[in-house]
Amino acid sequence: MEKSVGTSEILIKAAAAVCGHLGARAIFVHADALKDIEALSQLPTDVERFVTTCSPELFEDLAGKGFRVFQLPALSLKRIDAIKMGVVIALSDGAIKIEDTIVCLSGLSENEQIDTLIVFRLDQEKEMMLISETQNELNGLDPKVFETLLSLSLEIAAEGREGKSRGALFVLGDHDIVLQYSRQMVINPFHGYPEEQRNIMDSNLRETIKEFSAIDGAFVIRGDGVVEAAGRHLNAAGEIDLPPGLGTRHMAAAGISEVSAATSFVISESTGTVSIFKDGKIFLQIGKSLPTQGKKVKKSAK
Repeated sequence: MEKSVGTSEILIKAAAAVCGHLGARAIFVHADALKDIEALSQLPTDVERFVTTCSPELFEDLAGKGFRVFQLPALSLKRIDAIKMGVVIALSDGAIKIEDTIVCLSGLSENEQIDTLIVFRLDQEKEMMLISETQNELNGLDPKVFETLLSLSLEIAAEGREGKSRGALFVLGDHDIVLQYSRQMVINPFHGYPEEQRNIMDSNLRETIKEFSAIDGAFVIRGDGVVEAAGRHLNAAGEIDLPPGLGTRHMAAAGISEVSAATSFVISESTGTVSIFKDGKIFLQIGKSLPTQGKKVKKSAK
């Protein structure tokens, strides 16, 4: 009996054909939406192959097998958000450029099925264009620090505290100016500690930051990831036109990003959406996701 072909396999073959017809530079696949990652072996080899996953085990399994693998936070990301995350990381690393055409395959991890095929000409997508422009302007920021803070923000949004949603504000980069435009509301819990003990790249600090995110006020973080302060009141909110429904935390984030070269990350307490501001404007939003549940081991790709 002939083996039936599933939706994932059909869309992977279709994506390969689309890459050839459009001369696409790269193809992105969210591997968590595959029931059997052996299907990745069907990806075209004449384009850059990017794979995203929220699973540390799958990341290790796929590394070194001809794919560029990006580790996403351990969350059940929505279809489009998984694509956004992969594109943000690739742009941040300089792996793709704004003039590139890319083909993306995604789906919900709980369904274990690729069900979405999207083609992006990045310079024709408003949000992707803003991401690219902003990434080029992140002077003094380590791309890995940006990715780490984005992942941490998404985790805080997903986990909350004691079953309740939690809002938070992080300001990354241009810390001298940010400190000038802010004042301490409470005793700074990071004061006096060595820099190596207060860098967000240290995985041991993640839970500490999550606990301190309950403090009113903003975190101020240097471009290299060192946390300078928490509990800061930002004084830079001006006459900024924001979309309806955004509150004072978003206004403060927009204001500080307008008067400085900093990038602000805001977690909405009401919706769990993570918004990132640069130059007084939102350039990326990712909706609230849920923490991933235990997933069965998938067959390795060749």
